[in-house]
Amino acid sequence: MKVMDYRRVLGFGFPFEALNRDLWLICLSNVIAAFGEGLYFWFFPLYARSLQASPVEVGTVLSFLWGASAVTPIIGGVIADRYDRKKIIVFGWALWVFTPLSYSLAIFWPQLVPGAILWGSSMIAAPAINAYIVTSTEKKERVSSVLSFVWSAYSFGYIFAPAVSGYLVNAIGMRSVLYLATALSAVATAIFLFIRSQHVASDGLGQPVRVSEGYKANLKKVMIWSLFYAVAVFITGIARSYIQLFLQDESGLRDFEIGVFGSLSFLGITVLGIVVGRMGDRWQKKGTISLCLSTYVACMCALVFLRNPILLQLVSFIYGGSVTFGALISSFVGQVSPETKRGRWMSVPQVASMFALLGASYVGGYIYAASPFYPFLISILVAVPLVLIAFRLPE
Repeated sequence: MKVMDYRRVLGFGFPFEALNRDLWLICLSNVIAAFGEGLYFWFFPLYARSLQASPVEVGTVLSFLWGASAVTPIIGGVIADRYDRKKIIVFGWALWVFTPLSYSLAIFWPQLVPGAILWGSSMIAAPAINAYIVTSTEKKERVSSVLSFVWSAYSFGYIFAPAVSGYLVNAIGMRSVLYLATALSAVATAIFLFIRSQHVASDGLGQPVRVSEGYKANLKKVMIWSLFYAVAVFITGIARSYIQLFLQDESGLRDFEIGVFGSLSFLGITVLGIVVGRMGDRWQKKGTISLCLSTYVACMCALVFLRNPILLQLVSFIYGGSVTFGALISSFVGQVSPETKRGRWMSVPQVASMFALLGASYVGGYIYAASPFYPFLISILVAVPLVLIAFRLPE
C-alpha cells in the first residue's frame, strides 16, 4: 500500500492532504469563533424575548441582521478581487467582535439592533474568505470537500457552545456570557493575522488575467444556482429562525435541553457536513442538494409531531446535516468562477441567501404569531417541490 493510501485510511476520507498551513489556521479560528458565537447566537431569539420582544419583533431584529448581511457581501465581493483578502477578512471579523459586547448593553429589545447590524456588516469578509479557501486549495477536484471541512470546523466549535451556554446563562447570567463571547471572538480574529496575504493573480503586465471560455455560460449557471439557493434558504428560513421558540413554547423544552438540541444539530452539521461535501465531489452536487432537502423535510415533520425530548435530540443531529447544502453551492460557484472575479461571483449566492433570510425572518415572525405550527408546515409543503427542482440545476 502506498503512503498516500495510508493517509486516506487514517484520514477517514477527510481532505487532510489538501489543507495547507493557512487553511488549518482558518479552521482553528473557526473553532474558537464558533464556540464564542454559539454562546449567544443560538439563544438569541430567547434573549430578545427576555427583553420584551414579541415574535414579530424578534423577526424585526433578525431582519436588520440579515439585511446588513445581504448588502455588505456585494461590497466585499468587489474588494476581494482588488485588495489583499487577508486584510478584508481581518476587518470583517473585527466588526463581528463587537456584536456580543453591543448585545450586553441592551436593556430593551430595540437596543439589539446595532449589534445585529454589526454582525451583518461583518459579512463583508464572506466572499473574501470563501475565495481565499478556494484559491488556496491546490487540488481543485477537492474543493467541495475542503470547503465543507473548513466550515465544518466552524460547526465543530458550535457543538458544545449551546449546551454550555444553557448552563452558564442560569449560573452567571446572559451578560457575563456575552462578555466571554467577546473575548473568544477577539482571539479568533487575531489568528487571521498569521495567515498569508492573498491577491488576485495577474499577468506580467499587471493586468488581470483573461477570463476563460464559457464565461457567459458559467455566469448564467451561477445565477440559476444562486436563485435556487435563495428560494431554498427562504423556505427553510421561515422555520429555522423560530426553532428555539417552538421548542420552548410547544415542545416544552427547558433552556438546557434547547441548548443540547442546538449542540447536537451542530454536531450533525460537523459530521454529516463532511459527508455531504464528499458526496458533492464524488457524486452530483445537485443530487446531494436534493438529498439534503429531502432530509430537511423529514426532520421538520418530526419536529412538529414529536414531543419526546430524547427523540427530538436525535432529530436535531440529522437536521444539522440537512442544512449543509450551502457549501455545495459555494464550491460549485468557486470552481466555475474565473480567478480575477472569484470574490464577486462567490458573493452572488451569499447576497441572495442573506436577502432570503431577511425576508424569511420578518415574514416568519408574523406567521409564527398566527400559530407556532404554521412556519414549519409551510416550510415542509414548499420544500417538497424543491427536492425535484434541484435535479434540474445545470452543472
